[in-house]
Amino acid sequence: MSSLRFVALAVLWVLPGLCIAQGQGTGVTTDGKKGQIYKVQKGDTLWAISKTYLGTPWIWPSVWKENAAEIANPHRIYPGELIWISEGMMRKLTPEEAARLAAAAGQAPAESPAAVAPEAAAAETRKLAEPARESDPFAALDAAEVADDFKLEVPTLQGVSFVTDDVIKASGAIMGNHEENYWTVQGQRTIVSIGEGQGHVGDAFTVFRVRRELRHPQTNELLGYFVQILGKAEITQLLPETSWVRVTESWAEMQPGDRVTPFVEEPTAITEVRVGQPVKGEIVALEPYRLRGGDSDFVVLDQGTKGGVVPGRRLTVFRAGREVRDPLTSNLLMVPDDLVGELFVVKSSEKTSLALITRSDRELIIGDSFRNAH
Repeated sequence: MSSLRFVALAVLWVLPGLCIAQGQGTGVTTDGKKGQIYKVQKGDTLWAISKTYLGTPWIWPSVWKENAAEIANPHRIYPGELIWISEGMMRKLTPEEAARLAAAAGQAPAESPAAVAPEAAAAETRKLAEPARESDPFAALDAAEVADDFKLEVPTLQGVSFVTDDVIKASGAIMGNHEENYWTVQGQRTIVSIGEGQGHVGDAFTVFRVRRELRHPQTNELLGYFVQILGKAEITQLLPETSWVRVTESWAEMQPGDRVTPFVEEPTAITEVRVGQPVKGEIVALEPYRLRGGDSDFVVLDQGTKGGVVPGRRLTVFRAGREVRDPLTSNLLMVPDDLVGELFVVKSSEKTSLALITRSDRELIIGDSFRNAH
């Protein structure tokens, strides 16, 4: 798989579903809602966490349910803090609350508070109030079991084309330069239509081109717009109406008319997410100019966060079996599905997802089906 590889990380679990070392696990609330328990790592932002677990970075302000005054800036979260992530909600957790949610994920649902005897409730309250337990959320490490977690390294994700639900709002456009060459590539200068008040020297922008609409091959439903990422550029000189930029990275030639939008760093590794929700759908597109895909290529799927397909999910690609006639008896018999590959989802919008082909037994094509990996 060239530079792509799976990295097995041994992690310690304090309770079923609560990963202390990596901070990722599952939990269940008292009303039966499932979610993820995440322990903030160095360099994390709510923007990045929302993008990984909810499929889009833009949603976190609308789903953050508490401590809004403390986290007015998405960069103001700190390593070690625990966050509850479920559909439509993100909030901080205490270590004790995280432990209870994790325990509920591995046990039968707890009795409702009304059904608990007053003596038992008081004992539980005293237990949670013990200073030693509050100050040491790692006290159960001695009795922890070891599990494996997986991360997939995707160092090329920054330059991979993808599908958006809506057209990306551009901050400006490439205008060309005073030289004879029409195309611009890495290391060269060009001019963009961003002037004073719209940016600063040193600001970085993603250069992109909207290739076409993407419609579902079967239903003709509009799934979004195919966006080709061309490169990255930084402002070197800001003028009243335009700016000089230098192309610091390029994955394709840039030309006048290509758009720019503020640069957002993509992750270079994505942690596997184990979700029980069943999913199924089809491959609806490959990278621009590609008709078939193999190992380490990327494909676009017709399901996104709305259908439960989020970054970190493993999927199996198959060609569905069907009824055929037995040449001996003429009876109709069902032939099995043909498993042809595996995918790992690396990016999701509401309607579509981008997935890496981690294994292909033959070339994958538009129309191949996918479902949960088993």
